[in-house]
Amino acid sequence: MILKNDLVVITFSEKTEYNKAYIIARDLTDGHNEPTLYTKKIRGLEKAWEFLTILFNKEELKDDLNYNDIYKILDDKFKLNVHTYCAMD
Repeated sequence: MILKNDLVVITFSEKTEYNKAYIIARDLTDGHNEPTLYTKKIRGLEKAWEFLTILFNKEELKDDLNYNDIYKILDDKFKLNVHTYCAMD
């Protein structure tokens, strides 16, 4: 499942036989460094995805959500222990 605007793309990867579920987001505004984040904890992951989906379905918010907003939602609000890195490294 994917949520996307001009600033950020967010993907929810469901649990498989070999991998745990996680959310990953990439900043689309910085093509040189490609800042990326992913969640490390799984408790509350589905509620966080539902919350993000609601935000992206609101026309007045959808286009303004950026990478930092997603980080704060996942790490501060849902305590999903977010890890960040630059994908170009």
